[in-house]
Amino acid sequence: MRILYRYLLSIVFFLSNAPDIGASVQLFPADKENNCMRELCSRIHPILYPYPVEPMEYPEYSRRPYPALSWSDFGHRTQFVAGRNVPLNETELADVPGLVYRPGASFLKDPEFTGKLQYIGKHGMYLHNIGGYGPGSPFYGSFGEYIVAEWQTEQIRKYLGRRFTGFDVGEQDGRFNFTYKQIMEPYIPDRRRQYLASQPYFDRVAADLGNWCSSLSVLWYWHYILKEGYTILAGAETQNKITNGQVQYMHLRGAGKQYGILWFGDVSVFDTWGYKNYSRDEKYERVNKGGSLSLFKRSYYTQYMYNATILSMESGWCEGHFANNKGELTPIGKMHTDCANFVEKYGQPGSMVTQIALLNDFYSGWMPADHIAGRFQVWNGMDYEAGDFLTDAMISLFFPNYERSGFFHDETGAMCETPYGENADILHSDARVEVMRQYPVMVAAGNLFSGGMELADKVKEYVHEGGTFIVTAENAARIWPEWKIDKSRTVPAGGIVRIGENELVERGNFELYRASLPDEAHVLATVGGEPVVVDIPAGKGQILLSLTAYGLNAAPLEYNKPPTWMQGGFNTFLGRPYGLLNHFRSIVDAVFKSVQLFEVGEGLGVIVNYLKKGKYRLAIYNNTPESLPFAIRSKIGRIKAIDELPTGEKQFQAQGYWPNGKRGDMGGKDNDSYIFGGDIRLFDVSVDEERVELAEKIQQAKPVNHRLLVFDDILFTKETIRYMPTFFDYFSGISVKGEKLLQADSYALKEQNKWFCLQKLQITADLRKGFASGRWTFDSNRPQYKQTLIELKEITDKLSLLYGEDVLFIPAMPVGSSIPSELAGLNFQIVKSPGQGMLKLAGDGYELFDTPSLDWETVYGLLKNKLPDAQHISGGQQSSQQHVLPDNRNHILALDRYSKGILRDIDKIDCFYDAFGGVCVSAEYLASYSLDALREEKKLLDERGISMVVSFIEEINHFPGLTLCDAVPEYYEKSMDYYKRILDKMGELQIGVALFTTHGPVESDKYPAQKVYDGMKKTFRYLSEYGEKRGVRLLLTNTRFRIADTVDKQIKMIREIGESNIGIALNLNHLSESESDLYVRKFRKQLRERLGAVILGGPVSYKHSEYLPVPNSDKSVRVANDLERVLLIDKVYPLDRERVYKDCQYMGWIKE
Repeated sequence: MRILYRYLLSIVFFLSNAPDIGASVQLFPADKENNCMRELCSRIHPILYPYPVEPMEYPEYSRRPYPALSWSDFGHRTQFVAGRNVPLNETELADVPGLVYRPGASFLKDPEFTGKLQYIGKHGMYLHNIGGYGPGSPFYGSFGEYIVAEWQTEQIRKYLGRRFTGFDVGEQDGRFNFTYKQIMEPYIPDRRRQYLASQPYFDRVAADLGNWCSSLSVLWYWHYILKEGYTILAGAETQNKITNGQVQYMHLRGAGKQYGILWFGDVSVFDTWGYKNYSRDEKYERVNKGGSLSLFKRSYYTQYMYNATILSMESGWCEGHFANNKGELTPIGKMHTDCANFVEKYGQPGSMVTQIALLNDFYSGWMPADHIAGRFQVWNGMDYEAGDFLTDAMISLFFPNYERSGFFHDETGAMCETPYGENADILHSDARVEVMRQYPVMVAAGNLFSGGMELADKVKEYVHEGGTFIVTAENAARIWPEWKIDKSRTVPAGGIVRIGENELVERGNFELYRASLPDEAHVLATVGGEPVVVDIPAGKGQILLSLTAYGLNAAPLEYNKPPTWMQGGFNTFLGRPYGLLNHFRSIVDAVFKSVQLFEVGEGLGVIVNYLKKGKYRLAIYNNTPESLPFAIRSKIGRIKAIDELPTGEKQFQAQGYWPNGKRGDMGGKDNDSYIFGGDIRLFDVSVDEERVELAEKIQQAKPVNHRLLVFDDILFTKETIRYMPTFFDYFSGISVKGEKLLQADSYALKEQNKWFCLQKLQITADLRKGFASGRWTFDSNRPQYKQTLIELKEITDKLSLLYGEDVLFIPAMPVGSSIPSELAGLNFQIVKSPGQGMLKLAGDGYELFDTPSLDWETVYGLLKNKLPDAQHISGGQQSSQQHVLPDNRNHILALDRYSKGILRDIDKIDCFYDAFGGVCVSAEYLASYSLDALREEKKLLDERGISMVVSFIEEINHFPGLTLCDAVPEYYEKSMDYYKRILDKMGELQIGVALFTTHGPVESDKYPAQKVYDGMKKTFRYLSEYGEKRGVRLLLTNTRFRIADTVDKQIKMIREIGESNIGIALNLNHLSESESDLYVRKFRKQLRERLGAVILGGPVSYKHSEYLPVPNSDKSVRVANDLERVLLIDKVYPLDRERVYKDCQYMGWIKE
C-alpha cells in the first residue's frame, strides 16, 4: 500500500498542489487582478498549536472541589468503555476490550457497591459517568433524582480516586429545553436574565451529585456547564436525533480549552425513530432501527481524532438485551474491538489541528438553527437575531446542513462534509487572551454585545501578537469606538460588490457602514466605489473589517420552511431568511483556505492531527451512501509518504450498516482512489519542506489570591458574580460591608455558602464605613463601644458560616488606639491606602478594590484605569421621605426578583408615590434578611404608607426550585420548611398576602399527574391553615404549562381543598382570549368570591410565560379599577421606569 501511494502522490502533487498560497488562487482566477487579496492571504498561513489541554495549568484547577482529570490519569492513552455492569470479579469482566465501566444509577443501590469499587480500583479500571439522574422524579430502579450519599463519595475517593470521571449531568440540557416553560415564571426575554434563570437547574443537578460531575450534552449548553466548577470531564451524546456531533464537539473543544477541561467521546445507538440492538431473540432485535453501524464507526474514529480521553458506545456490544457485553460480539462489538486494537497498535493520534476560533458572546445562549424542540431560537424560547444567524452561517460553512441531524432517515446532517476540514472551535467572549492566541484566525461570529472594554482589550492584544481577526461593523464599533463606525446607506438587492476585478452580485440588500479608519487600511472590496471590506494591519496581525452590520442581508429572504421536527418535517432541507453576503463569504472562504493543511476531495470530511514535525494523521470520511473519489493533497509542502492505517474488518455487508433499513451503493469502489459510502479511513502523512509555523506553548494565567472586590451587600452575590463572567480572572473573593452582614439571615447564608464553597469564593467583611460613620469605635470611653463589641462578634459569627478566613477589614487607627482585648481573637486587617476606584493594600497581602458600581464595565474600567475619577460616576439616588396616596392603596408594584432594597428600587420609579400603594417582593427577599433587619425596613415602609405582598411564584416549579409534592422527599421537606419560615416572618411583620402557584408534572410515570395534583392540594391545605394562624392569606394564581393551569381548575382545586383562607390571584398574562373575555370583562360570581388580586398584563403568548406590557391588553382590563378590596399588581420584567409609567398611564393611575 505504501509503495503504491508514493507513486500516486507524486501525480497528485504535481497536478494539483499550488506552489504558494493555494486556496486564493482557486477563489480568484489568474486572469483577474486581486493583488490585495493575494497579499492578504500570503500573510495568513497555518500556525499549529500542538499542545494538549493540561487542566493543572489552568487557574480554575485549584478552585474546583474535585480537580479536572488530566491525560496522565488515563495513562496518556484513549480508554474504552467495556460495558455498564461493574464487575465484582474476573467472571464478570466484559467480553469486549476496555478498562472503563459506565453504570446507571442502580449501581448506587448495589449491595456489592464497595466490593466492586475495590475490584476495579485494584485492577486499574475506571468508573465513568454514572447516569440515570432524573430531575424531580422519584428514584426507582435506575432512574430518578438521587442524592449521592457522602459515604459513597468517600468510598469512590478511597478506592478509585482520579479513576472516577464523575456522576453524569447527562442529557439535562435537553430535559431543560423541554421543561423550561414549566420552570420559568416569568420568562424574561433578556439573555443575561436567561443565563441567571437557567443556571439553577444545573446547580441543583450538580449539588445532588456532590459537585463531582462529568457532563454529557445532547443539544446545547456546552460552555456554561464546564465553566461552573463541578465538571471534571465533558462529552456529547452523538446520534442522528439531536445536535450534530461535529457541532457539539467544536463547542466542547473550545469550552475545554477555555476552562481547562478534557473531553470524552460518546456514541448513542438511538436516532429519531428508535434504537439499534442485535439479538436472535425477536424481543430484543432492533437491527434496522437506531443509528447506522457506519455512523457509529465514523463517530468513534472522529472522536478519537478529537483527542477524546474515553470512547464509549451506549450499548450493543454483544448479542442479547440492550446493554449486554458478554457473549457473541455483534457488529457493534466488532467495531468497538477493532477500534481498541487500532489504538493499541497505532497509539494516540497527535493533537487535533484547529486553527480558527469562532467567537460568540458569553450570554448568547445560542442553539442550533433547527432541532427536536425549536427552530431559530436561543435560550430555549427567544427568536434568533442577526448575530445568531451569523453564528449559524459560520458553523454552516464548516458543516453544511448540520441542522438536519435527526431529520433525515439517511442520516443527512448527523455528520457533514467539511469544506475546510474540522479546523474550528467555538469560544465565548469570556475567553482569556491566552486561549485566543492559540488560534491564528478568530472570527467575531455572533453579536458580542456584553464584552465591553475588556473584550476590546483582549482582541487588540490578540491582533497585536499576530492574530487575524475577522469582524463586522456592529462588533467593530464596540471594540474600536475611535473609528466612528456608523450606518451610511442601504445597498439594495442586486448590488454589485467588486473584489479586485471580480464582481459579485448580492441577492439581498444590506446596510453599508462608514468609518474613519487608520491610514494603513487597505480596501479589499467596494460597492458603488465605497469600501465594504478593509484590511487593517495592527501590530503583528491584522483586522479584516466588513462594513456591514453582521455580514448578512438586512431584509429577510424567502426560504424553504419545512414542518418542524414535532410536526414530522423529515427528509426536507431548511432554508434561511438570512445568510452570508456573497462578497463576505468569498473573503472568509479565502482566509479559511489559507490555513488549511490538506485537501482530500469534494463531499468528504477530514480531520488533521499533528504527530510530530513533518508527520500528520488524517481521518477521511464519507457520509454519503455512494463511493466518492479522494486524493490527499498537501498545501504545506511536498508529500513524502502516505501510510494507511487499517481500521479492522470492513462491515459493509453487515446488517444495520446502512441507516433505517436503507441500502447504499453496494457496488461502490473501496480502493486507493475511492472511499466507500459511510466509511472512514485513517492515514499517516509525511511532508517535506513544511510551510507551517509551530507556535510556542502559551502559559495560562495564574490564579488570583487575596484580591477582593468590595460588595455593598451579601444578598444575591451568586447572581451578581454571574453578571461578571471573568470575575475570577481578577478577584479571588469579595469584601461585604459589615452592616449588611449583620442584616443577613443566617440560614440563608448557609444556603448561599454552598456556591461560595464550590467556587472557593473568599468572603470577608469591610468595616470601614461603620467606623467612619461613628457606628463602631475601639474607644472604650464612647457610648458605641459596647455595641461595637456585640456587633463585630456577630459579624464574625456570620463570617464563620461562609467560605474564607473570617477577615475583618478596618481603617487605619489613630495613634495610641488598639484593638480591644475582648476582640483579640478576631482576624482584623488594616486597610493602608485610601482612595476610591483603586486597589487598596491591607495587612497580610490583601488588596481591596472599591467601585461606585458593581456593573462590570465600571469595575473593569477602573481596574485598568480606563475611566475618569470614580467620584464622577453616579452611585444612585437617596431615598426621599414621601407618602403614598390613599386612593392607590390597592395598586401594587412587583419588584425585581433580585431586588437588593425596596426603597432603593422605589426611588428608581418616578411615578411610584403617584400611582402605587404597595410593593410585591419575592419570598427570597424575606428569606435573605434577618427578622430584625426586616422589621427595621418595614418600619420605614409603614412611615410612607407602603404595604407589602410576598410572592412564592418565581420559586415554585418543582425542579429546581420549590415543590408542592413529595416526589423527592428530601426536597419536599426542605420546601415545606422554607414556606413555614417565610410565613413566620410574614406573620411577625404583619404582611397579609402571599402569592402561590402550582407546578408541572413529574417526568417519571411512577409519580403520575394525579398524584402531583393530590399532593399539591394536601400542601395548600396545610399552608392555608398555617398562614391563617399568622394572619396571612394565600392567593393561588393561574400559570400555564402547569397542573391546574386555568382559573376554573384552580377554583375547583380550592373547593376540593375546602379552605376559606385560599383565594385567587387572577394572572391576565396567562389567560387565553376566551378566558380573558370570561374573567376580565365579567368577573363572574364564582371568581369574585375568591378574587384577592389581579396580576395585570397583555395578551397571552403561547410560546412561553413572558409578561407583556399592560397597554398591549384589551381596554377592558381597566374595569379591574372598579374592583373593591382587590389588589392590582403591576409586574414589569425587567423592572423599567418607562414601562411602569406607561402601564400606570394606561390604567389611569396617573393624572395627565
